[in-house]
Amino acid sequence: MASYFNDIQSALEARLNSLSGGYSIAWPNTAFEPQANSTFLSPSFIPGDTTQAGLGAAGKDETDGLYQIDVVYPAGSGRSIIPDSVADHFKRGTVLSYNGVNVRVRSVSIASALTEGAFHFVPVTVDFQTYTDAR
Repeated sequence: MASYFNDIQSALEARLNSLSGGYSIAWPNTAFEPQANSTFLSPSFIPGDTTQAGLGAAGKDETDGLYQIDVVYPAGSGRSIIPDSVADHFKRGTVLSYNGVNVRVRSVSIASALTEGAFHFVPVTVDFQTYTDAR
């Protein structure tokens, strides 16, 4: 059984986990309680379409998608360079590997911030691409 989607997500998570700064990470589907007045990261794996990229029944599949990392810090604390640090960590052209699957970062961008309650959210979006064997 192929586990390509899990491998793609694992490659991205391993890269995020290697970010310096010691930030807490609110991993998906895992209990997390944010600490008052602290910064944390909240990633979301958003796979896009998988399309046939090569000819024939055994042609490679191409999967594109987004890995959004919300940088969350206390509201009212001003601007932060942490979103830039996260973006630099996933710079364009970086190739991540997990279980034989290579994931290439196509681009990284920072979206408009949002303040909700006691927290300020800055989304950092990693656009990725990978080629895997046909399913």
